[in-house]
Amino acid sequence: MPDARPVLHAIRHRRTADLLKLRPDPVPQDVLESVLTAATWAPTHGNRQPWRFTVFTGEGRHRLGDLFARAYAASTAKDAANPDVQANQRVRVLKAPVWISLELHVPQPPKLPHWEEEHALAAAAQNMLLAATAHGLASKWVSGPAMVSPLTAAELGAPELRGFIFLGYAETTPPDRPRAPLEDKVVWVRE
Repeated sequence: MPDARPVLHAIRHRRTADLLKLRPDPVPQDVLESVLTAATWAPTHGNRQPWRFTVFTGEGRHRLGDLFARAYAASTAKDAANPDVQANQRVRVLKAPVWISLELHVPQPPKLPHWEEEHALAAAAQNMLLAATAHGLASKWVSGPAMVSPLTAAELGAPELRGFIFLGYAETTPPDRPRAPLEDKVVWVRE
């Protein structure tokens, strides 16, 4: 019988990371490739693989920060015109060593409902989050106004953007978050 413990361990210990509690240590290329490869093994109806990713590391994060600042300024957020808020978009990107876009590229002509393609991308993102956990990385899927902006999508050449995942090494282990008991969430039908 296969040993399910490593996968179940990653699922049980995956936590959403606080951007301000990441160490600046770079993530090795082979680890990033492993995380991205895990994404490509997500379930996808008809093997259409509607995902694409752009990875920002090192100095490339400055380009992403500038893009987020412009996208936020063009958004409908109440504080979009505030230069301090725009400057914060540039600085916050540097708090995580890696940012990965979650781009939806629906193969043409569309043959499936749009929601199925979106779910495939979400499954790819979850695979990334679990693989990151297995590699000892902290992560978070973020989808603020600048991160799903049509301007950001256009700059990346993405028809649609569903946010970004940031990765890094946590300064401390994120706290355990309780879950409701299984009996509160599952109905068994046996007859």
